[in-house]
Amino acid sequence: MQHATARLTCFFLVLFFSLPYVYGQNGARPFHYQHDFKNPQSFFQNSLQLNPRRKRASTFIGLGTYAVSMTYLGTAWYSQEDLGSFHFFDDMHEWKQMDKAGHILGGYHCTRLMTDLFKWSGVEKKQAVLAGSLYGFLAMSSIEVFDGFGESWGFSWPDIGANFLGASLAAGNQLLWNEDRIQLKVSYVPSVYAGDPDFEYLFGSNWTEWILKDYNGHTMWMSFRVHSFLPEGNFRNHYPRWLNLAIGYGAEGLQGGYDDPTKAYLQREYRQFYLSLDIDVSQIHTRSGFLNTLFSVVNVVRIPLPTVQFDKTGVGFRAFQ
Repeated sequence: MQHATARLTCFFLVLFFSLPYVYGQNGARPFHYQHDFKNPQSFFQNSLQLNPRRKRASTFIGLGTYAVSMTYLGTAWYSQEDLGSFHFFDDMHEWKQMDKAGHILGGYHCTRLMTDLFKWSGVEKKQAVLAGSLYGFLAMSSIEVFDGFGESWGFSWPDIGANFLGASLAAGNQLLWNEDRIQLKVSYVPSVYAGDPDFEYLFGSNWTEWILKDYNGHTMWMSFRVHSFLPEGNFRNHYPRWLNLAIGYGAEGLQGGYDDPTKAYLQREYRQFYLSLDIDVSQIHTRSGFLNTLFSVVNVVRIPLPTVQFDKTGVGFRAFQ
């Protein structure tokens, strides 16, 4: 039953990704499009033709970030864990798939940001999207190699699939519309387990670890750029470009214990769904190239707003989610 539920969740994830593509193909803008800056020769302005120097810089930034990240994971994270021989592990039934949502999020943003770098370099569209997608997918999937040696984990094919979904969403946005019409974001509100000594081994003992490990406090969001989906007309002209519609997913009661033969976690854990508005800070345009770039980079985090929550306890309202 648990595996069937997990497969059903994956089906709806794929459905979420595909339906807007089928019904929302209108008004794609030029691939290298960018709003006017105060300085027309701004360093942050996208190049309209291939700039070899920028392309080399983009490649260096991508590879450098990858090398630093993998070195950090290997020395500061995995070196503290019990390691053994490489092995595979099916973890699809764990954490109500919140970890899979995290992999989708990572694959999406690694691809998005790398594609933006190549767009800034004036790289041709298909080449930029392909290179960005490969980077995003491989960067996230490298984590699975580390996991494959962990005694408590293993190489997870479902994680690989989640990485692919995230990279595919980012690539699909660019291939169809040349913009991020469907975005993935994350928000975090500390759960009751954050700071609890009994759960430090699972969720960590400080803010840095809670943000990464406390799945109970995470909400993963799919945010739709409403303005771009609207048909041409007066309503679209007056609708705020920065006001999105967002669907969220979270879970509660996540405490591990998946090796428990009684499967007590089945009774303890439950899913949560959210509906809210969202502020797309990348659409708050200024004439500063630096600020516009900064807004695009930080758009991975959702600004908390009032939210309607749906779960097994009923329908509720959160003022800050």
